[in-house]
Amino acid sequence: MARLTSEEIDELDMEFYFEREGLTFKLGQGVNGLQANLKECPACGDFRYRTYFGLDTGKGNCFVCSASFTRTSFIHAHLGHGDNEWRLTFEAVEEVLREQGWRPKRQAMVAVDTSAVTLPLSEPVSEATPAAQLYLAQRGVPLDVASYFQLRHCQFGWWKFKEDGETKMQTFSDRIIVPVFDLDGTLKTFQGRDMIGNSPKKYLFPKALPGTGRYLLNGHNCVASGAAVMGEGFFDVIAIKMALDEEQDLRDVTALGSFGKHLSYGAMDGDDQLGRLNTLRIGGLRTVTMMWDGEPKALEAALDASRLMVSIGLKARVALLPFEKDPNEVTPEVVVAAYRAARPYTPALDMMWRLQNPYANAINRARNGISD
Repeated sequence: MARLTSEEIDELDMEFYFEREGLTFKLGQGVNGLQANLKECPACGDFRYRTYFGLDTGKGNCFVCSASFTRTSFIHAHLGHGDNEWRLTFEAVEEVLREQGWRPKRQAMVAVDTSAVTLPLSEPVSEATPAAQLYLAQRGVPLDVASYFQLRHCQFGWWKFKEDGETKMQTFSDRIIVPVFDLDGTLKTFQGRDMIGNSPKKYLFPKALPGTGRYLLNGHNCVASGAAVMGEGFFDVIAIKMALDEEQDLRDVTALGSFGKHLSYGAMDGDDQLGRLNTLRIGGLRTVTMMWDGEPKALEAALDASRLMVSIGLKARVALLPFEKDPNEVTPEVVVAAYRAARPYTPALDMMWRLQNPYANAINRARNGISD
């Protein structure tokens, strides 16, 4: 029998296998993450879409014959192998693993709904928007990541809003439009990032829409995640995601954004960031690692936010970046190292870091003109 470790089998992408074998299936969101609803059961042959396979859990079952599946047992049944032919099944699995190569861990994504907000005239960032593509490329953002975040290019566009009964206009020309979705994928607001550098406002926010501080940037892609890393700004979240995607064991960790150094909380109906984190907790989120800027005030704010998260039953960790750096200003290796070295939040850690801030020595060195 071919020797495969459990780690190697866990790398088997069943969506890739279903596509490879030409199996008919639909993707949907299950209780434990993304799942495939297969037309045919490999065990009993029922053709009524009564077979389900969890793409995140690696387990499935048929509601007709009650057969249960793992990745390998599904393939064994699909190939029609008998009890004495498991060697052939594992050889087939090895072949699939070689073919699929390295594939980024699936991100659980909610289908987005943009109908609630009419964005300024803009186009999705692509090769058809060369100015936006070049700007993002200079910031290290490839097209696939721009697509993941639903980024748009507004070359010449306006936001219309009502104020005191009058219709007014707000220009978003020459800006990257960053949509902000709620956890269910509904577009709630957006921000515009200046591309040219001539505007006094690097980021522009639409008037008459809810503030971004109520939502979690990329929160709709965290609905099936057990762990997340929270940065501050938009480009920080991009940098965190790209760094995590390079590490096979971290590809199921989702990058979130807080839109600043504070979490919003206190809304009676939970319509704030802490309320949304609690919704994610109910859905399976367990740990959030704070990765805000490498400076004293940001660290103190991260401790405040961690205390709030612990109060609703989440585990919090605090990552330390180099002094006066954010995730967008360091290499992916530094981001990953900071994540792995993050300290679990405890009251004792909170007190220690407030009394003796880890960045205190760096501040003193900078004041005395001493370079590292």
